[in-house]
Amino acid sequence: MPQELPLVAKFQAHDWQCSSVDFHPAGNMIASGSWDRTIKIWDVEEKTLLRTIDREDGHTRPVTSVKWHPNGALIASTSADNTTCLWDVSNGQRMRTLKEHFGWVLSCSFAPDRTKLATASWDKTVRLWDPNTGELISTLRGHTKGVWACEFYPVGHTSALLATAGEDATARLWDTRTRKVALTLSGGHVDAVYTVAWSNDGSLIATGSADRTITLWDPKAGKILRLLKGHEDTVKKAVFSPINKYNPNNMLATAGGYSGMVWNPAATANNLVAESKSHDEGKEVECCAISYNGRLLATGGRDGAVCISEFPSMPKQQYFADQDAEAAAEQDSHVAERWRTQQARLVQATNAHEGISGSKMDERSAWLQRLDQREERSEQFKPTQVPRVNNASKLLAKRGFTATGTLERQVHSSDEEDDDSSAAVSVNSMDLQPAGPARRAPSEPAAQDSPLRRVQMLDDAGKAHPMIQAAQRQAPAAAGSVQAPGAKPISDVDSLMHLLRAKTEEPGVAAATSAEPVRPRPKSQAPRPEASVSELLDLSRPKLDLKPRMRTPSQGKRLSGVPSDFEDQ
Repeated sequence: MPQELPLVAKFQAHDWQCSSVDFHPAGNMIASGSWDRTIKIWDVEEKTLLRTIDREDGHTRPVTSVKWHPNGALIASTSADNTTCLWDVSNGQRMRTLKEHFGWVLSCSFAPDRTKLATASWDKTVRLWDPNTGELISTLRGHTKGVWACEFYPVGHTSALLATAGEDATARLWDTRTRKVALTLSGGHVDAVYTVAWSNDGSLIATGSADRTITLWDPKAGKILRLLKGHEDTVKKAVFSPINKYNPNNMLATAGGYSGMVWNPAATANNLVAESKSHDEGKEVECCAISYNGRLLATGGRDGAVCISEFPSMPKQQYFADQDAEAAAEQDSHVAERWRTQQARLVQATNAHEGISGSKMDERSAWLQRLDQREERSEQFKPTQVPRVNNASKLLAKRGFTATGTLERQVHSSDEEDDDSSAAVSVNSMDLQPAGPARRAPSEPAAQDSPLRRVQMLDDAGKAHPMIQAAQRQAPAAAGSVQAPGAKPISDVDSLMHLLRAKTEEPGVAAATSAEPVRPRPKSQAPRPEASVSELLDLSRPKLDLKPRMRTPSQGKRLSGVPSDFEDQ
């Protein structure tokens, strides 16, 4: 709950509403301007009126604002009569009248280097004047509606940066050297911006609006830092306190609705520090100001009174207490979040361990199970391998040969039905020749009617093949069939294959086969399908119809040394 500011003094200064108040830059005097067209200067300590600038010598219409010159010897006032006047405080005489605006002049501000005076007008312009000569320096145009307030950057001795607030719901920062807008502060308000204020260190800008809010801005980035809500009506004036030993931080005072309020800009919540309700009930507060030492707050209202209240002092620890509390709360939230994360991971690990224990599978059993599955899959897809026969005699016997080179034929099942004998029939090579007129003489070469190439069963040295020699050594002498007397042993593979084919086939088929051997037809001699004459003509016709090339005139003469065969190529 904000505290109530204690009242120091109250002056019933004007007959009509007090539109503006401003403290002397180095003393305890205060100036006030009113819609009754008068300007009054008061001594705060003595609580007495020092001087009145009457309507007879002053403005012809309401006074909208008053501002002390930095040297404390002059006062500038703006009015609804479209003029700005400079007054000598010592005698109350008008020194200059600045006439260039075409609408109400609503606000004015002196530059820290004392070389410029800015005036804001309802004619949408801000004009820069030389207060020493009264000459117009430049005009700033950019607002789309009337300009309510203006204020120079307070840090250093410069007049290059000016802030303005307008009816178009924006605040703008101007480079007075180029007369261009350096930055536009928009989006902070939804209605007209009535006031703009710089902090004394230049780190903050405050704007007050008809939407009853105060917005704090970062002037470097143009971003909104805080949005303060508390006034019951339009915020008409905002001002920062000076930074000194009494108040080492930026404190903000605003006037609007039916009270004056003091804010802590550093707080993230509960920014409202104190409140002043010294004016008559139901009368709106129009303006406010803070003394040069930061100890007094002055407010002016529609009741025509000027109220002086004590401005609160806030130590640095209390000023940043909210931020410290917020940082501590944020740290606590981070700690709590880390604890919750650790607990969640612990629960997840416990559940995973219980799942493995419940199924009675530890890491080793799971690995063994995977290994067994891999072996089952490998056995399932393992190719079958035929055992290799390394014995030469067994290898020849498997292929139908005996140790002496003869061929042994096994009787088929059909022959067993005709002949009750189930024993193997061993024959001589001469007995395997077919009978009848197609029978050949033993001396006739077997390769004449066989398509197989004759391959001798001897090696390059003229000796028997090693496989035959091994078979003869390993087989017993009594093994195999008895050869007929005078039979010549078979010495090549072609004769063996011929005898095998002649004995295994039917007699008629064997005779026909031996009489007319079927030779494999080469691929090039494969029979072609019959083709029609038109197809043959198409095949014999050239693929491209080449026309004779026409010789160009440049080719009429034959080049010397070039054969005639290459001319048309």
